[in-house]
Amino acid sequence: MKHFYVGQKWTARYGIFGMFFGEVIEVADEGECGVVFITDSCGNEIDIYSGSAAEFQSLGEWEPT
Repeated sequence: MKHFYVGQKWTARYGIFGMFFGEVIEVADEGECGVVFITDSCGNEIDIYSGSAAEFQSLGEWEPT
């Protein structure tokens, strides 16, 4: 999957750090780039990713749900 769409959900599990959740909140360039809001299992904002869908997938254990 090389494209984002608004509302798309992602999950990642990072060992001792636990489970993280991402939701695409904005897209650009026909979905090739976007903004992903990342939270932890308690719903706390952890980070905001802005960049390409391909790079986001290569960052680690992120999988679409």
